[in-house]
Amino acid sequence: MKHFFYILFGGLIAIGCGVGFTYGSAAVVRLVASHPGFDLSDFSFSESASAHTLISGLKRTVRFSAHEEEDSLNFTDTAKTQSIPGTVTATEYIVKNNTTGEVILSHNADTLVPIASLTKLVTAVVARRLIDSRDRITITDEIIATYGNTAAFTKGETFVADDLLYPLLMVSSNDAAEAFARRYGRKKFIAAMNDFTQEIGAYRTYFADPSGLSPYNVSTAEDLVRIMDWIRTNDPKIIDLTRLKSKTIRTHTWTNPTHFLSWSYYVGGKNGYIPEAQRTGVSLFELGEPKNLYTVVILGSLSRDVDVVNLIGKIR
Repeated sequence: MKHFFYILFGGLIAIGCGVGFTYGSAAVVRLVASHPGFDLSDFSFSESASAHTLISGLKRTVRFSAHEEEDSLNFTDTAKTQSIPGTVTATEYIVKNNTTGEVILSHNADTLVPIASLTKLVTAVVARRLIDSRDRITITDEIIATYGNTAAFTKGETFVADDLLYPLLMVSSNDAAEAFARRYGRKKFIAAMNDFTQEIGAYRTYFADPSGLSPYNVSTAEDLVRIMDWIRTNDPKIIDLTRLKSKTIRTHTWTNPTHFLSWSYYVGGKNGYIPEAQRTGVSLFELGEPKNLYTVVILGSLSRDVDVVNLIGKIR
């Protein structure tokens, strides 16, 4: 009988803890959602694919994206960084009104720092410049061995170059970046990436690899605005691809994990993460009446998406 009561009360305590945790998590969500300028309804967390599983309260969500790119909004961590309304955790950022040409907000915008997978915007530019869109690229062991096999390639698969842009920009596939670089010649491809940034005046930007895994891939918020300006003016297809929710090619389905896809005024962008860079992002938004186009660059962030929301809140 004594053992029965131990089991009974132990079970009740466990249930109580579980309920308390669930309601505590909900309270944190409400705390962040009540933050000025933050609209929880604008975010969608129901992307489905096949690789990583997250548990939020009692709801399971599955997302297919790189381990180093996984950046779901963790509301507990967010609440810790948002004790002061409007706090921006990014160590460097810039907000530019592209319609007027005016820089609205900036902080350490000329500081040189690692940029992680923002690199892939330039990888896409150079791949489209140097490799024919219908050129066939075969997946090799060296490509698959790249850290972060987020495209789920298999050895011997062949893709036309245009098709590899989808995993590159949608799920930040490091192996797709390597596939482009190795198809052209890795050293020559990286040299072309550096030549491109010098050509357009992003003089402080430097790349050591095509994916952003290297902490020696560096830039400034100001340079990244310049790069994004060039892309949206000269090769807008790259921006369009970053706004796709999913893409299926043969047996592959790639699902874009970017939270801002549910916002009608989100135009496109790219996120990144490595430990040395923390969370990084470049985003385009159309805001106001009449619509103005804004570029928001976030570097060295602990809560990238909330930082973006807070910066937008400062200009609206």
